[in-house]
Amino acid sequence: MGPHPGDGWLGIPSVPSGYVPRPRLFQMLDRSDACPLVLVSAPAGTGKTALVADWVAAGREQDRTAWITFEGTDVAFWPGLFGCLESLGVAVSPDTVRRDDGPIDRQVRRAVAEAVCDHPARLTVVVDGYDLLSADVAEDLDFLLRHTGHRLRLVMATRADPVLPLYRYRLDDTVVEVRMSDLAFTDEEAGELTLRAGLTLTPDSVHALNLRTKGWAAGLRFGAQLLRLRQDPDHAVAEIVGDTGNIAEYLVGEVLAAQSPDVRALLLATSVPDAIQPGLAEALAGPTAERTLNFLTRDNVLIEPVSGRPGCYRYNPLFRDLLRAVLAYESPDEMRRLQRTAAEWYARDGQVTASVGHFVAIEAWEEAAAEVVDDLAVGQLLLEDSTSALTRSLRSIPSELEDPASTVVRATLALGAGDTTGFTNELAQVRTEPDESSGSRLWATNVAVRVLEAVGAQTSEDPGEAMCLATAAEQALEGPDLGPTGNPRPELFALVLLSKGIAALRQGRLATADAMFKSGVAAAVGAGSEAVLVECLGYQAVIACCRGKLTRATKLGDRAIGAAERVGVNAADRSAAARIALGWVEMERYDLRAAADHVQSVERLDLPLRDPIPHAFLALIRARLQVAHGDRLGAASRLEQAAAGFVDERGWLGEQLRIELAHVRVAAGEPAAAAEVESLDGEPEAALVVGLAQLQLGDQDAADTAMSRVLSKRAAATIQVSGWLVECARRLRDGASVRARAALDRALTLASQERVRRPFHEAPAVVRQLLLRDKQLSAEHEWLFEISTAPSRRLSVQKGALTSAPERPPAPVFEELTEKELEVLGHLANLLNTEEIAGVMYISVNTIRTHVRNILRKLGVSRRNAAVRRARELGLLPQ
Repeated sequence: MGPHPGDGWLGIPSVPSGYVPRPRLFQMLDRSDACPLVLVSAPAGTGKTALVADWVAAGREQDRTAWITFEGTDVAFWPGLFGCLESLGVAVSPDTVRRDDGPIDRQVRRAVAEAVCDHPARLTVVVDGYDLLSADVAEDLDFLLRHTGHRLRLVMATRADPVLPLYRYRLDDTVVEVRMSDLAFTDEEAGELTLRAGLTLTPDSVHALNLRTKGWAAGLRFGAQLLRLRQDPDHAVAEIVGDTGNIAEYLVGEVLAAQSPDVRALLLATSVPDAIQPGLAEALAGPTAERTLNFLTRDNVLIEPVSGRPGCYRYNPLFRDLLRAVLAYESPDEMRRLQRTAAEWYARDGQVTASVGHFVAIEAWEEAAAEVVDDLAVGQLLLEDSTSALTRSLRSIPSELEDPASTVVRATLALGAGDTTGFTNELAQVRTEPDESSGSRLWATNVAVRVLEAVGAQTSEDPGEAMCLATAAEQALEGPDLGPTGNPRPELFALVLLSKGIAALRQGRLATADAMFKSGVAAAVGAGSEAVLVECLGYQAVIACCRGKLTRATKLGDRAIGAAERVGVNAADRSAAARIALGWVEMERYDLRAAADHVQSVERLDLPLRDPIPHAFLALIRARLQVAHGDRLGAASRLEQAAAGFVDERGWLGEQLRIELAHVRVAAGEPAAAAEVESLDGEPEAALVVGLAQLQLGDQDAADTAMSRVLSKRAAATIQVSGWLVECARRLRDGASVRARAALDRALTLASQERVRRPFHEAPAVVRQLLLRDKQLSAEHEWLFEISTAPSRRLSVQKGALTSAPERPPAPVFEELTEKELEVLGHLANLLNTEEIAGVMYISVNTIRTHVRNILRKLGVSRRNAAVRRARELGLLPQ
């Protein structure tokens, strides 16, 4: 016997084509064996019916399961439910039950409960599509579920929570609930669904589509149908919206049309913001809005609470698209009013990004720019990634707007993008004090301009001017007139401290710069500004390198890189200084591959290379790498070009490059090159160059004077190491072997503290041979031999540039050369003899001879010069 036509339809529905099995949800449903109630409650199109039908079909109790589907609103619950029980063998007479949803007779209710209890097996009834809103029906159903001796399990697939006392079922752990969040498709499930729909997408596109639909099954299906018609479905994923096509028709027919006029109006009004917060809902839709929204979450109207934010709600993106489209079509003036209401509410609440977004949506550009300036959000705009919501909102600000706030915003965007010309032109329009008519905006505009000037001067030609501008910005922030907010944003202080530190470093005032960066780190941490933190730590690492404190540089550099990786691409772009410091450290420790990796990571960046500090030190490290690969001429050319790039080449950075250039040339046998830095020989680095040159010229007194500065404790440990190695070479030439050994011992002891290896690799051959022969010193300093990186096959120095090695031509090589053999090959190319190679590599002459024989055999040649030519043909050596 089936139910009355108005009471629903019996029978388990079939699973639709293209259905994706959901084993993880089966596990949730299977936990209901001891529960009288299973609630599958979610909006339309989430796959409730298909899931339960598949679960029932996969179970072992199909003969003890009945299913009733209710359609429409004019239905009676009890005849349908009792019809299911009768189909399962429970003696119930539906004729005794009333045809409306009023209370049933208590004797009938008790008789039904007893009949179920007397049944020998546990029974399951699935009720699909019935919204239980009647308190009378809920009371009687609750009685049956509690008085049937665990013989009855009711599965309800519904769009609205029943008015049953769910809190009590939860407290007793007698209910299994499957909600919208559970039914949302995972990326893996979404990928399977699109495949079954005949659409192949990349994993990234599947993720984007699933994110756009929030895992909503109907949205995924409609999206797949639309994308299947596109030539490039992966590219078209971003175009999936809910305001057109089948998605819109489904949402209008299944969700929006089912709401009362008052609820419909509330849905439209609250669709304007991306997230609905306490207070905002009332501002948009009246005093009862928040209470109504709370009820709507129970009715599953594609709205859900925001996790971790009590009182906040969010619509499914596709449903939100539809609501906004309907509102804009039906009442464009109301849409503009609501956008402005939201913008002003967010402004009062201090949420700049959201406020600006709503002002921009109605093209209220001046109000949007004023919000940025008044809230001192120029630092936020400057530091955020180019893809951030605030930057994207303001990117199209019209160029014809002449008000100070709009000009400041355009200047900030230009500075963040590295457009120096655009920044200068825009800022020039607001350099003078704004009119008094601007009111409280006067102070905020002045502060914004001063901070932007300070940040823009980081890359200016004159570090003295940069320091003055940074000091002026600091005074503006600390002035007695704190403006309308009374509390400037802390990231502005961090930015100014960063600017002052950079200016001091460019002036060569390392102690002052380090103190500024240290304060900047503290300010950045307090402001939560990871981008400024990364830069301050990176520059501190560079200063540590300049002082020869490699361990400290490594710790600071690693901390900066870690912070950059936590916050993404924009901060990673700001980590150039840290990566340069780490490359410097690896160069001093003579791990050439690691140093080259850091160099290449900086070269891939754009904006940092416009900064004089990374630019100068990058050239210095690359030149040292070229020297290590035997290309002194290329290293000199690179340093000369880099030094010429500084307008004030007598500034500290220019001096560092000139000293390094002179060192390369003097080491190559050009003592006259030291004349370029003789005026700087008060600096230990320059004194080392001068001392080397004077030794080559035979002026012992001048050499002694210069080397005394190098060996003083004021010099960095790395400079002292080089000085003691020069002293060792001097004593060896003088025949004072004991004093030579003492100098070498001193150099090794100093170098061991920071594991400095580069000076030993670049020391004269006689010094390296002494170390090789002295077994005691070699044994005491085994750390020196841990890394001896050969000229890398992955790197090649060609025409003064460090580039990837060319592909080897398909020429016959009998065997692959080992790393040691490649290193020996590189030294052969530099015309070193067997003894010199042994000294450089700290291994015996016999071992070098063995390596040479292996190289000749593997390359199929009989002479050393032929081996070098052959290696160059094969790309094993630079041309």
